Amino acid sequence: MKFLLSQSICILTLVVLMSSCGDGMTFNDQITNDIKTKMGTGICKDIPSGSIISNIKIGEIVPIEGLGTDVTIEFDYEVNGETKHHSSALLYVNNGSSKKLGAIGGCEYEMK
Repeated sequence: MKFLLSQSICILTLVVLMSSCGDGMTFNDQITNDIKTKMGTGICKDIPSGSIISNIKIGEIVPIEGLGTDVTIEFDYEVNGETKHHSSALLYVNNGSSKKLGAIGGCEYEMK
């Protein structure tokens, strides 16, 4: 009985610690994920839907007081066997203690 109680307490403690740590995604991870999941969807006129995104490089990350953060990016994309290079900027707006993608330079993107 004592063993089960101490084991239950340990499991409960681990669950509480894991849930309080969030998803563990850094801002750079978020930027990379946004590029991978959004840029090949056809929202940018020069990047066709279905393009494969690779070689992501995150450049300057510049806070914009009262608004959010501007991030310069570069990456390659492949469509129909041809690889091309793309450079632009992302605007992240402050959303409480986190940041949310608000705009993609040169693309039709609506923040949801």
